[in-house]
Parts: sequence; structure tokens; C-alpha cells
Amino acid sequence: MRKKATLRPGAGWMPDSVESPRRIREGFLFMTMHQHPAHETSTPPTPASELQTVSVDASTLIVGREIQFPLYDAAGVLLLAEGSMITDVFKAKLKERAITRLEVHSEDANLISTEHVVANLEKQQAEVPCNDAVESQLKKAVKSGLQFVTNEGTVTRDLVERRGTAGYAEETRDEMARRTTEDCEVIDDLMLTVADFRQVDGGQIRDSIDSTLQNLCTDFDCVNAAALQLSDDAGLARHCYRMAVLGMSIAVELGLNEENVSRVGTAGLVHDWGMLKVPKSIRNPSRPLTTAEQFEVQKHVMYSLDMLSRVKGLPTLVPLVSYQVHEQMNGQGYPRGRHGGNIHLFARILNVAHTYVELTTAYAYRPALAPYDAMLQILKATKQGVHDPNVIRALLRAQSLFPVGSTVMLSSGRMAKVLRANGDRFTEPIVQIVQDQHGRNVLTANPENIVDLSKEDCYITQALPILHGPESIPAPHFLKNAAALKKVQSPVAQEASNQ
Repeated sequence: MRKKATLRPGAGWMPDSVESPRRIREGFLFMTMHQHPAHETSTPPTPASELQTVSVDASTLIVGREIQFPLYDAAGVLLLAEGSMITDVFKAKLKERAITRLEVHSEDANLISTEHVVANLEKQQAEVPCNDAVESQLKKAVKSGLQFVTNEGTVTRDLVERRGTAGYAEETRDEMARRTTEDCEVIDDLMLTVADFRQVDGGQIRDSIDSTLQNLCTDFDCVNAAALQLSDDAGLARHCYRMAVLGMSIAVELGLNEENVSRVGTAGLVHDWGMLKVPKSIRNPSRPLTTAEQFEVQKHVMYSLDMLSRVKGLPTLVPLVSYQVHEQMNGQGYPRGRHGGNIHLFARILNVAHTYVELTTAYAYRPALAPYDAMLQILKATKQGVHDPNVIRALLRAQSLFPVGSTVMLSSGRMAKVLRANGDRFTEPIVQIVQDQHGRNVLTANPENIVDLSKEDCYITQALPILHGPESIPAPHFLKNAAALKKVQSPVAQEASNQ
């Protein structure tokens, strides 16, 4: 009976018997072709029975990765010694000898086999980063009623000045854009201070939110148009500011009062500050992130909570909302995989805002989506249970299917810029004609060139890129069908609520 083989580190498998010299020579050939120079060692041999090995599909080996422990076939023949590297030649020899399964140390399996790498990452994602102390505090917050929204008093929507078809002055938008830039600089400074483990007063955050809310009430669409101008900058402060503005706009349309709208805006401004602790190459990627890098990004939720503990004067609710912003209605979000009503309403609002802002932001590895195309993707995700349908309805009321600032072609052959949303008329916003049917520029200052599409005999046929983005996008077929058009007005709504 053949004696058991033993492993001597640095030397590979050495059987006590020499009954199979041919097999040993083949194994040694594999080893010597791919092993780095081994250092001699006096470490005593380790019995094979003590090695923690797993079976690996040879086709899943990752070329260029180094093993820390010996690798051998199912029959116990050494193929590579520790310190060796997986190469194309090695994989070719395995295929040539019809070796389909390998015995690999469990630690190596998670490095050199794609099936084990993926399985390990999925396990890591299931064990999302969390802190027991924070989780305990959040549970107390839920028990104390913070999970529920009290919305007494005047709703902010009643305070918004509705301007109908009246256009906004370009100089007004430019002034708001200037204030936006100043606010983003303040946010940048606060983030860096907190990241340096110093405390800050949240008063500046409150001032920024109060100012933005006042501007929203004065000219709702103009504020949104000014925020849209930030879409060509993937900087963290600008990302947070755009989320705050869009989140507040959605909150207004949901009928929340001023205090609650401010809380949504505050959480939007601060929820992603932990991204400063994420490596910059991942924070501002030049390529799509790998699964492992996505997991690293998810850790920013806990980093944010730590940073927010150094901001004085934040509403008690803000950390809870910030913690849940990336949760999804179908339970596929992070960090805890919450679903449905277990996610705070304010977090559901900001989750939608985050998705829209991400899709319409330009990154080094991809251009921004046109606002219209981003809306379609969000509607598709809502059908799949990702977003809260009530929040989506409010988003459409705030932005329309063709968001403020986007450019569209009309069935009359004219080109127009979306000037204002039009309530539940998601497909028929207020537009400002910029070119006639002959392609000639028109005087935008002329009030006659501001058109309410719900009262016109023309419709939108095409959404054009804004600032940057993909090629022009044809409008859906239902926009060209009068009967279907009536059905879509109140319920992109109704369709979403059936989910």
C-alpha cells in the first residue's frame, strides 16, 4: 500500500515511497517550470492531512497570481510549489494532460480561482460593514419614533410661488449658480475639517439649506436649473449639493413642511462625506469599479456616521437618514439590506435623488446621461421594485419627464428648452422656443416663445443632450399617440404604484 506523501515547505511533495517515479517527475517538471527560487528552510514537514485544501476548477485559475502554498492534482501529485505563479503555460499544460480539478489551499483559492474570488466577495457583501454601537443607537432611534414622519403645519408646496409660463431671467439663474458655487466651497471646507478629526458647527450647513429652501420657494425651477449646471463636475461637494437640491424639490412635491424639507436637504448635504475616507482612485474612478472596489465604496456609510459625530447641531434624524440613503425598496441596497417601510421616507427620497445625480454626472470613464434618458432608467428601476413609486411621482412633478434645462425637439420642427415643469403633465412641460421650424434662432425674450405644451397641438419627439451626454434620444411612441398620451399623465404614477 502506498504511503502518504508529506509536504516540506520550499521543496514540494516528497513521497516516502518511490513506486510512481513517472508521476513524480511530471509533477516536479510543473514545479520547476513555474517556481520562483526557493529559500532553504529547516521547518519540519507538515502532514498532508493537516492542510486545509479545496477543489478548484482548473479553468478558473487567474494568470499572474502567486500561490502561498503547494498546488497539486486530485491524485496528490505536486504541480506547483509555494511561491510559484500561475501562467498561461501552466494552464496550457493542465489542459494538455486533461487535468480539470486541482487541490488548492483554501487561502490560495480565494486569490487564484475566479469562482472562489466571486463567492468570497459575495459573502463579504452579505456581511456589510456595520458597527454594533451605531446599530444599537439606530434601533433606539426607530423605537423612539424617529422612523416615522410628523408633518404638521403648512406644507412647503403652498409657499412656493407658482409662475406658470413666466420665464426666469438668465441673470437670476446666474446669481443662483454663483451662490451655489459659494455653498459648495463651504461644504468642501467643512468636509475636510471633519475628516481631519476636528469638530465643526453645523450652523453653516443650516444657513446653506435655509437659503436654498428660500430660493426654492421664490423660483422652484430656476434653482433646479442652476443645480443642473453642476453635472459636469463629479466633485463630492457638488454631488452632495445637487442631491440636497433635488431631494428638497421632491420633498416639497410630496407635501412635507419646511422643517422636514430642511432635514431632507441637510441629510443630502452630509450623507456622503465618508467618501473622503475612500481611496481617491475609487472615489473619482477613471474606469468602472470592480466588485471588490464597490465593496470598499460601501464602507463610506460607516465613515460618514463617524464624521457626522463631529458636526455640532445636526438634527437627530440626519444620521439615521444618512445611514439608509443607499438602501433600496426591494432589499437589494446597503448597508443592511432593508426594504420597504423599514427605510425612512427621507432616505427613500434621497436614494432617488442619488440615482438621478449619479446618472447625470460625467465621469472620466463615461459621459453623463441626458436627463430624459436618466428619467427612463429610473422609471425602469421603479418597475423592478428599486424605488418608492410615491417618491417617483414627486420627482416627475418636480422635474417632469424632460427636466428643467433640457433641450427637446417638437413635432412642429421647432427646438425648445424646457423652462418649467407642468404639475402632473409629465410629458408636456413649459418650454421656451429657441429655434423655429427652419432652424433659425428666435428671440427667447419674447413672451410668445414660451409655450405650455399641454395647450398646444404639438408634442415632444426627441430629447437632445444637455451640456454633454449621448446622442439625441427619440421620445417613446406614446408621446406621439394622443390617446396613449392621456393615459400617461397621472400615472407613470399609476403604473409605478402597482409595483
